[in-house]
Amino acid sequence: MNDEIERLLRELPGPELPAAWRAEILGAARRELRAERRARREWPPVLLWLRGILARNPITSGALATLWLLIFLFHATTPVDLQEREILAHADRSQPLRLITMADEIRLVELAEQTPAQPRPIP
Repeated sequence: MNDEIERLLRELPGPELPAAWRAEILGAARRELRAERRARREWPPVLLWLRGILARNPITSGALATLWLLIFLFHATTPVDLQEREILAHADRSQPLRLITMADEIRLVELAEQTPAQPRPIP
């Protein structure tokens, strides 16, 4: 009996919608589609992979965010003397870098002031 009713309902013609309704419905669907396209962005595969790893373990993502924040803060708050940049720019990278204390540097300056300046031979 149910089969007969279903067959009869399928054979009945569907109601015709007015053309104005169709245009209004399709216009609203197009507007939603445009708004959805603007909001959706494609992520690079590396960020998707990183998001997948960090989303599984919130402690790891928190630790990583904290580490990056500390690196940024240390970099932003570390004073850099322009003379130090010049010295490092002209440093010979094949030779080891020797760090001395401020007291040693003062002692070297005092020794340099005590000894008379002798001209260097030009190689």
